[in-house]
Amino acid sequence: MPDLIHNIGHLVTMDEKRTVHTDAWIITESGTVTAVGSGKIPEGDFAQHIDAQGGIATPGLINTHHHFYQTMARAYTPGNNATLLPWLAAMNSNFRGFTTEDLHLVSQLALAEMMLTGCTTAADHHYIVPRGTPEHHDAQFAAAKELGVRFHCGRGAMDKPSELNPPEVCQSADAIFADMERLLATYHDTSSGSMQQVFLAPCAATSCTEEFLKDSATFAKQHHIPLHIHCGETEAENAYSHEHFGERPVPYLANLGWDFSGVYFAHGIHFTDEEVAFLGERQMGVAHCPYANMRLGSGICRVGDLRAAGASVGIGVDGSGSNDSGHVLGELRQALMLARVRYGPSAMTAMQALEIGTLEGAKILKRTDIGSITPGQCADLAIFPAVDLFSSGHENPVDALLLCWPRTVDILIIHGKVRIRNSAFVDLDLEALIAQHHARAKVVREM
Repeated sequence: MPDLIHNIGHLVTMDEKRTVHTDAWIITESGTVTAVGSGKIPEGDFAQHIDAQGGIATPGLINTHHHFYQTMARAYTPGNNATLLPWLAAMNSNFRGFTTEDLHLVSQLALAEMMLTGCTTAADHHYIVPRGTPEHHDAQFAAAKELGVRFHCGRGAMDKPSELNPPEVCQSADAIFADMERLLATYHDTSSGSMQQVFLAPCAATSCTEEFLKDSATFAKQHHIPLHIHCGETEAENAYSHEHFGERPVPYLANLGWDFSGVYFAHGIHFTDEEVAFLGERQMGVAHCPYANMRLGSGICRVGDLRAAGASVGIGVDGSGSNDSGHVLGELRQALMLARVRYGPSAMTAMQALEIGTLEGAKILKRTDIGSITPGQCADLAIFPAVDLFSSGHENPVDALLLCWPRTVDILIIHGKVRIRNSAFVDLDLEALIAQHHARAKVVREM
């Protein structure tokens, strides 16, 4: 039997017309939206009636770039006032003893954090694979299944040890590709409504050999999966690339086969006009991580220019060590504000910010079944309270989601199932999870 979600004060559908229904309702069945409307509730028998209490419903938010493991090093003093490279040197030295059990724990914590802020689909770029941790990424799939969230595993990798990347957390290319084949065979599901997928995600050009980067592009094309990497995050990275590779990161990667629509870069701040056009012509993507970029003083992504050129821009909370939190709605607010800092007050509207957090993220992850609340799409939605302490007195409730201080969800529904109700998880002891995670983080840092 179908379910009815009713008493929605404002329903942001993200359909082609960007329709916002008032006094709205949604019918779902078997994890899929079957009907959307406003006014009188349809008659019929429903398995359950979900009262939205006049809240604001949006499609479930989609996070395209994260590093779950870094939740164990938030506000880490050696990197709190550093730029990217010194911060990374301090950060990565902590994780030589990071276990598969630790990865399960941090994945639970990071996913729970994002879910409370409206996220229903999350991608993680996990490239720290210490020696002696076989089947490391399986822990992430287990955590996502337990929480009922859609998970895209970015099988990260580094095959070139350096001062920033201890040899204990690097692997050979053969080992990386063998594990990718295993993960694809075990978890990768491309059917409509898929709850788990895999993509390939070398860490950065500076931490990977030329041969591995070239083979990664070939592998991604052969398997029709997204290909992800850090690129253009700092001017120092561009200078290093020019000195050691003879060219900037974008053309360097392009010459190794990273020149197709399945490629998306993390951060993508320091691109030339020619590079922006290159990405746009090939419909490549960028995971925009505004808070981390501000925190590290890296710069401001050219979101307006990239989108105008034809590139997709999704939102990413980045690693919690450089963010230092994973509030997805809050990240969209930061994206809106930074766009206005760079281009002016009309550069980005609240609706355009929501596009980055929904439709654009779906496009980057090669999903056509999520990102909007329309018939045939997955029943993923975040219902936020219409008014809270920080938004009381607003005139435009939808704009207030982005212009006022970001709030947490009242209800979160993923594939038609209520995962959060009254701002509390229906089947997770959050306090116990926080206590376990916080205690273990101290142990990991002191190893």
